[in-house]
Amino acid sequence: MPTHLAPHAGNKRSRQSIALLCVTLSAVSFVVSACSSASAPPGEAPVTSVTVAQVVSRPTVDADEYTGQTEASAIVELRARVFGYLKTVEFKDGDYVKEGQTLFTIEPDEYQAIHDQSLARIKLNESKLTLAKSKLARNQLLIKEKAISLEEYEESVAAVTEAEATIGAAIADSNRTALDLKYTTIKAPIAGRIDRAYVTAGNLLTGGMSSGTLLTKIVQESPMYVYFDIDERSLLAYRKRIGNKGAETEPGSLRELNMKCQVQLADEKEFLHEGMLDFASAEVDINTGTARVRGEFKNLDRKLVSGLFVRVRVPIGEPYTALMIPEQSLATDQSIKFVYVVAADGTVERKNVEVGEIREGLRIVKSGLEPTDRVITRGVQRVKPGMKVNAEEVKLTAPDAPPPPTEEPAPRPVEPAAASPSAEAPPPATSRTNSPAEASE
Repeated sequence: MPTHLAPHAGNKRSRQSIALLCVTLSAVSFVVSACSSASAPPGEAPVTSVTVAQVVSRPTVDADEYTGQTEASAIVELRARVFGYLKTVEFKDGDYVKEGQTLFTIEPDEYQAIHDQSLARIKLNESKLTLAKSKLARNQLLIKEKAISLEEYEESVAAVTEAEATIGAAIADSNRTALDLKYTTIKAPIAGRIDRAYVTAGNLLTGGMSSGTLLTKIVQESPMYVYFDIDERSLLAYRKRIGNKGAETEPGSLRELNMKCQVQLADEKEFLHEGMLDFASAEVDINTGTARVRGEFKNLDRKLVSGLFVRVRVPIGEPYTALMIPEQSLATDQSIKFVYVVAADGTVERKNVEVGEIREGLRIVKSGLEPTDRVITRGVQRVKPGMKVNAEEVKLTAPDAPPPPTEEPAPRPVEPAAASPSAEAPPPATSRTNSPAEASE
């Protein structure tokens, strides 16, 4: 019998423990509720704090943007023009070389000897010519006295002509040997950045106009070209501008417009390099509907390197004053862009805007805002139209636009571990799609 009563005793003790725990939790919940009621007036939510900035006004101009690629204005391959052993390399790989600078030398001894021989042959033939002329002068006197035959006289005339021709051939041969000797010293035909030496000293080189050993190449970096493709509408607009410049008979070239273009490198945030459009293709590609255009850049600092992919901006239209805001102020409702502005009384208002491109780190607003508006730059996700906010205003300047917000939403009061499921929930999110900048808040 005692073995059957033990479970009933254990169940009774468990029910007593559960009842005690419930009483304890109820007491704790009552105390917490009382404290919360005492700390915040009933029915009032804490006022949200946000950061605002007044819209920036900056002079700007509309522009078209394209993707382009840099290309050197000249690339020269240096090849050996004569056979021989490479004697010296007179540069360091990757140097910037000047036009006329000596780069390689080929052993010149054999070519010097051949050239000396050609000079000697000229002197030999000059002496033969002198003798032939002297003999001809005597024969001219003898033929008048009929002391020699006409055939002998004609032979003396032919001897002079032959000697003169031989001298001409000797001079031509001497010029050729002089060129061969000159080709043993290889100089830079243009100024630019030189590649590495493809052949080291001591190697045998093959000469020739097209089959000579490739020694290195030079890339001319100044000026630097940037090629990009524009659509046919833009091409027609550019050509129309050429016509408006006064070309009455036929269109001129882009160079006549003095149209500026700017380039932005992959590691740059702004378009820092300025050049001029100087060429447009004479036809439109029927497959793509685009035309190839070229910009020329002085590239005095040599930051543009051949083969880089770059962003190209071509300013169009007349300058005007644009309103600008930071990118993180923008939000998206389907296809509609909008911002939140804070009125003088602290009320949040939504304004739909039409935006343009990014300039100096700020987004251009084409319509929807006034110069006096204060836009919310931080805390966009925590507000909705009509609510009151505490606005902390900061000064916004184009070069020093604030970075995307990294702050977290204001922390909520920590609830007790056993808080009731009916505790107050956070306010529902507004029905809009946040911009990427907002998602980072």
